[in-house]
Amino acid sequence: MNKKIVIFDDDQEILTALESVLDFVDWDLMTFSSGQDAISVISREKPDLILMDVLLDGFDGREICRSIKENSDLKHIPIILISGQHGAENAQQQDFGPNDFLPKPFNIGDLIDKVYFQLAS
Repeated sequence: MNKKIVIFDDDQEILTALESVLDFVDWDLMTFSSGQDAISVISREKPDLILMDVLLDGFDGREICRSIKENSDLKHIPIILISGQHGAENAQQQDFGPNDFLPKPFNIGDLIDKVYFQLAS
């Protein structure tokens, strides 16, 4: 069975880039440009990995991450937060923080390494 990755980013260029980079492996990718329905999408889709921007069209990816990690049905899903915002990597040290962090602009090799690592964990 293919691994399912859900990607949230309000920048269409980043979504397209992530999709094209990750599409070479036989993963099922789902992309969303808003964090508005993130919890319901994640609850419904039960992905194997979540890639999420910190700033999501009026929503805070760190708060969505916290909600996921506090939910007993979802907390096992690894989350990689992505951001170009200075200091956003500190979210990784917080309680209920992401499993990993990827700074923008990101290196494609780093992205792939982090995705493989989280999917293998």
